[in-house]
Amino acid sequence: MGARRRGPRELRGRCRPRGVLPGDLTALCEAGARYLREEPSVSVRITGAVVRLRRSGPRGEGGVRLRVLAGAEVPHVRLTLDEEDYRIAGQAHLVGLPVRVQGRLESRGGFRRLTGVRGVVPVQVDDAERDRLMKSLQENLDFFGEACGGD
Repeated sequence: MGARRRGPRELRGRCRPRGVLPGDLTALCEAGARYLREEPSVSVRITGAVVRLRRSGPRGEGGVRLRVLAGAEVPHVRLTLDEEDYRIAGQAHLVGLPVRVQGRLESRGGFRRLTGVRGVVPVQVDDAERDRLMKSLQENLDFFGEACGGD
């Protein structure tokens, strides 16, 4: 039976802060790069609000960014959807509904990406959550209008 790994809360009283010396930077950078390279992908089912839709033309696959509401402990995730799933995500976004998707959560250069995406479906939410999502959408639209010189 192996030793149990301790989390940050359990170690809080035992560890003293340590300074980082210039000689430590190389090892820290290498460890960070190794972590990003070797971080395993995980199968997840995520519920998220569509915050960005982008594709090169009026048809075909497109990129989507979701603000994660449930299913993963990351704030946002990017994914590429085929034409039909992109249409579903766009319609859900327009009516203020989140979507649920399944796939493999991967880390790519600091960004989280969902690959092998399947099962894109709109999710019904209670009235309070829907109002919160619509308010968030409206705030983003107000910002967009201001950025483009609108009143």
